Amino acid sequence: MKTITSAMAVAAVAALTFVAACSTSKAMQASVSAARMPAADGVVCPSEDNGMKGPMTVYVDVQYTPDGTPSAAPDVCYIDSGATVVWRDPPERTTAFNLVFTDKSTHREVAKLKASMVAKRYKLSAVITGEPEQQFKYGIQANGRTVDPAIIIKRSQ
Repeated sequence: MKTITSAMAVAAVAALTFVAACSTSKAMQASVSAARMPAADGVVCPSEDNGMKGPMTVYVDVQYTPDGTPSAAPDVCYIDSGATVVWRDPPERTTAFNLVFTDKSTHREVAKLKASMVAKRYKLSAVITGEPEQQFKYGIQANGRTVDPAIIIKRSQ
């Protein structure tokens, strides 16, 4: 009877160890979560990794072609893990938009966020965390169209 109990205890510890190891993997540490809109939009998001610690609040402008197709400026955004990113549409052309985030390495959907009207334009903000060089593809959805820019965690942490 003790042998069965001991075997079950060993199996339980092994299962907990496996679950704990899985929960600390790169894919599990990545997160994109909606954040309170900061008082200021920050600075334009760097479009390359300059190897230096960057600002903790940056913005990406959502722009539109004449036919309504959205785009991001910059198209690629390099941030430090834990940075707040603010997406904002142009003040002269307010258009509701959504963002859908996917971890590029796992193709797992990480978050869906919807912009809100803030100071007469649509905006949304999110805190993004991840491992160095981790990439998040995201889709900007507006006017029935979707484009796919990227957020990349900088190498230097």
